[in-house]
Amino acid sequence: MDIKKNLQSFYDAEAKKYASTRKKHRTDADIVLEEIKKCWKKTISILEFGCGSGRLLEHLKTLKWIKIKYTGVDISNELLKIAKKENSDQHKRSNATSLSCTFVNDDIANYVKTLKQESFDFIIGIASFQHVSTRKERISLMKNFYRLLSYEGKLIMTNRALSLRFLQKHKIQILRSLLEYLISLGKRSTRDIMVPRSSQTNSKSSVLGAHHSPLKIFRFYHMFGLAELKKLADMSGFAIEKLTYLNQDGKEILSRAQASNSFLVAKKDVFTIS
Repeated sequence: MDIKKNLQSFYDAEAKKYASTRKKHRTDADIVLEEIKKCWKKTISILEFGCGSGRLLEHLKTLKWIKIKYTGVDISNELLKIAKKENSDQHKRSNATSLSCTFVNDDIANYVKTLKQESFDFIIGIASFQHVSTRKERISLMKNFYRLLSYEGKLIMTNRALSLRFLQKHKIQILRSLLEYLISLGKRSTRDIMVPRSSQTNSKSSVLGAHHSPLKIFRFYHMFGLAELKKLADMSGFAIEKLTYLNQDGKEILSRAQASNSFLVAKKDVFTIS
């Protein structure tokens, strides 16, 4: 199974539905904004990987005193079409000049290799790094993120936490992951989980107009613990400013069992070595 093609196909097919369910205020974006507000620059550049339908932009538009050059990258062209349309329409209505947007349809692992060193002040990934399927690619991405950030620039990420609620909801998939770990003699990670989600992706029956049940699509998640995120940041040269868990309200908590997401803020500091 090609995990990236699987993700791309899912989000392309479900783009309208997925975007419509993500219009509400997101609490994890608030804590991202707080980090951006700490920046002393009046003009900043942001790279968001896995930007989807551009949900973060609604939050960035509230920072009217900062001029932002935003680049959003996503593997799904259909989600990007929605992001382009919505932000183009809103830009015309508001005549906003503080936020300029560029959208790129690409795999972030490919795209970062094409960019010049120190291109961004912030690199942001909200629930997207968790879909990177191999340790080798995660390390490569982290090192490229460090290379692309300006000095004192920040990498900000949230990723889904292996909470008690997640364990209860997806216990069958977790047991399968454990079995694959044993069969592979430890080559597969127990934290690699194929999470199911219902999809209305076209099938022969839908083409013929017949009633059909939603298909179950499995998406790859790597369930990070704080120790693993720390190790990735350390080996890439970052200085960690914040590493914690967040609950559903976006508040910092100590308990992984009660967490919705992990939260990482890593800085490219002048005193760190890549």
